[in-house]
Amino acid sequence: IPMRDLFTSPSVSFAYERGWRQGFASAGFPGADKEYELVREYFMPINPEVVVDMSCATGLFTRRLTKGNDYSRVIGCDYSEAMLLEARNRISTDPELSTNKSSKTNLDLVRCDVGEIPMKSDSIDALHAGAAMHCWPDLDSAFTEIYRVLRPGGRFFASTFLAPYFRNVQAVGGDGVESQAFQYFESVEALKDIVMKGGFEESDIEIEVLGTACVIIRAEKSNSLE
Repeated sequence: IPMRDLFTSPSVSFAYERGWRQGFASAGFPGADKEYELVREYFMPINPEVVVDMSCATGLFTRRLTKGNDYSRVIGCDYSEAMLLEARNRISTDPELSTNKSSKTNLDLVRCDVGEIPMKSDSIDALHAGAAMHCWPDLDSAFTEIYRVLRPGGRFFASTFLAPYFRNVQAVGGDGVESQAFQYFESVEALKDIVMKGGFEESDIEIEVLGTACVIIRAEKSNSLE
């Protein structure tokens, strides 16, 4: 599957924080520090204990979520062993994480498929997926699983791209293989439909566009017993 093959490559995991992720600024991504503040701000009102960083890649946000010391447990998940290896290396060489004995936040890394999350239903307070869902091969399964593992009242925060960004990349690079490695989201409405198909109510979903093609998705699992 091209979407998986690209990100299981050790060369991509090596490059991810060495220029690749920084390049997202051209689409309107505000940068990792600002993105982290947006995530933290959205999660704060529900006072989460357990936060999942899904498709965590090299742990760019896993580390920030952990160092914020706001949660009891942070779980970084990714399908790619190469990404998780890079994440472990970065965590082990980060002095704030490797030597900080006073931190109240436990950090775990787990290899898993977002379409088959190995966690109990209603067990996660908040789930983050930064610049990730355009790489998920089966969006229906992914969002059904995310909705399942979130507790009622739990929150989901994601960032992704609108389709024009990838078309521009393809036009410049002319790489047909890379174009197959991503989902193309044509509009905010199409994204909302995908999120709703997983179980989220339309009234509990907020989507905004930053810059030309950066999309921020905020969604809360209904507390309703229906």
